[in-house]
Amino acid sequence: MRKLIRPLAVAALAVVAATVGVQAPASADVAAASLPNFRVGIQMIDNGNQIGDAEFTPYANFGGGCSPWAGDTNTYDPDGARIFLSPPPRGGLAGLDFRIGAQATDNNGSQTGVLQWSPWASAGGGVSPFAFDTNGTDPDQFRVCLEVRPLPEGVVLTDFRLSIKLVDHRGADQGGVRQFTPWAVDGGGVSPWAYDSNKYDPDGFAVGIEVY
Repeated sequence: MRKLIRPLAVAALAVVAATVGVQAPASADVAAASLPNFRVGIQMIDNGNQIGDAEFTPYANFGGGCSPWAGDTNTYDPDGARIFLSPPPRGGLAGLDFRIGAQATDNNGSQTGVLQWSPWASAGGGVSPFAFDTNGTDPDQFRVCLEVRPLPEGVVLTDFRLSIKLVDHRGADQGGVRQFTPWAVDGGGVSPWAYDSNKYDPDGFAVGIEVY
């Protein structure tokens, strides 16, 4: 698994670079700026062919935020979901730290569960707790959120990707496969579809960040 490069590693890199005559990154801001700006998206599917609209957060450089609610074509009990890491044509993160969130709702938005956050990218990334609606069963819609802050001094991120996992039986069924987007420096993109173990009416989902 790819890991976060921490300050001691950056210092070691600077020593090696000086020895071989290669310029090391001047600062965490320079390294972070080499990563693309991005937004996070989510899309739902039901019955293998009822694919709803993909919904996206604002871009990181605009402060992030939550996407609109995403559902399948009839906004009722979707079977699967996928996550997007969507960069714009140009622009970098420019020293921004980030985390992503997951939230589920049911019954026309009247049963909205707790927004669950992943760890910050600067802390090594990781996976959010599972997000459920208020009764923990068969939500109709999901959304994703993006929160940003200044990158802590001395921390360097060189690459990242996002993930999504669906669960059933209020989290007791962990048989679904966690699905990943492509890496950011490879242009980002969309994950494969994620499902619970029987590919039918999951109860909740979690999102994650893997950093390098």
